[in-house]
Amino acid sequence: MIDEEILIEHGADTQKYAAGETILLENTVPKFYYQIRSGIVKLNTYRDDGNEFIFSLPSDGHCFAETFLWGDIPYCINAVAITDTEIIRVAKTNFMNMLNSRADIMKNLMSYTAERMFYRYKMLSTLSVNNPSYRIFKVLEFLKSHNNVTEPFKYVVPFSRQQLASLTGLRVETVIRTVKKLEKEKRLMISNGKICF
Repeated sequence: MIDEEILIEHGADTQKYAAGETILLENTVPKFYYQIRSGIVKLNTYRDDGNEFIFSLPSDGHCFAETFLWGDIPYCINAVAITDTEIIRVAKTNFMNMLNSRADIMKNLMSYTAERMFYRYKMLSTLSVNNPSYRIFKVLEFLKSHNNVTEPFKYVVPFSRQQLASLTGLRVETVIRTVKKLEKEKRLMISNGKICF
């Protein structure tokens, strides 16, 4: 997202998080810009019934939760390391000073944000449909397209059935049943337990 050397020039430090460790919590005040050097992070919330909803799973090179730095409101999400993760972070004041002095970085950040908003609106539209097959198929279709894979069954879904359930707002049992149904319909393949779309 932003060149690491530029971030270091603006006071960045590096933090390491073990898999399962919380990076930021819902209802806390934003203090840092976060960019993933390596690893996978899930941005999530928990519903009143205790079920998790995953908004996205950013990985190497991506930033997350930076839009909160422009408001005086707390986070409405959690960020949790899925794998051992290394994150570069810059204090809010230093980050804003950097953006004020570097229009090119601000332009790239806005382009990145626009792309993520497109993703979120597409996901919201998909999740509003009550049909589990449609939801799962459309999410897989979008992920495949986002990863620039065009050949049939060549996109290996990097998520567990539980993570797909959390991404689609479905129960894990529903995801398992629906994936088997989609396989029978030859709309996806299962290879060594992995979904190939």
